[in-house]
Amino acid sequence: MLSRIKQLALLCLLPLLILGFNPLQAQNKLPSIAPAVIKPEVGKTYFTRVSFFYEKGVHQATNFSRGTLWPINTEVRLTSMSDKRGGRFTLERVANGESITVSNIPKHTNIGLEELASRMLADKKTPIERLPEKFQTAIKSGQLRLGMTKEIAIMARGYPPATHTPSLDMDTWKYQVNRFAVHTIVFSNGVISEGRDLQ
Repeated sequence: MLSRIKQLALLCLLPLLILGFNPLQAQNKLPSIAPAVIKPEVGKTYFTRVSFFYEKGVHQATNFSRGTLWPINTEVRLTSMSDKRGGRFTLERVANGESITVSNIPKHTNIGLEELASRMLADKKTPIERLPEKFQTAIKSGQLRLGMTKEIAIMARGYPPATHTPSLDMDTWKYQVNRFAVHTIVFSNGVISEGRDLQ
């Protein structure tokens, strides 16, 4: 009797397996932990919702991975916003008063300044402690890892420039390392499966 039940279960699962559904992988999917999207206002305090790098007091929305890191959940004050030259806003780190300018580059982001601020700031901390420790560590150090979902990859590295990745629905994303080098990552079944030097 039991073997007959197993046979029926296998027959029911077979079409799903053929279509690429993996029940074990579905069980291991990580839940969304991203805070709600907000519209940041000058003068208010927020938390960074992504880890990002800056050089000489500027983070360019091209999102290079060099310079000094401000990790996710850094408490900041939005001190100014300006639409001049594609748009820029200034953040002041609450802990030490350090200030940086975030410069929007519309040809690389395909979005306006307010949306860029919404992508980078949240009114509460992202509960990364709900994730496996290896991902928590990678996010806080601005590094990508195999097995990360798209949401977690964004937390760790921010958004890839739209010039190379016009849609986040794509399974291949390209991040700018610097002006000359690009880092390509590939998603399979919703998680990073390939990428140079990824562990």
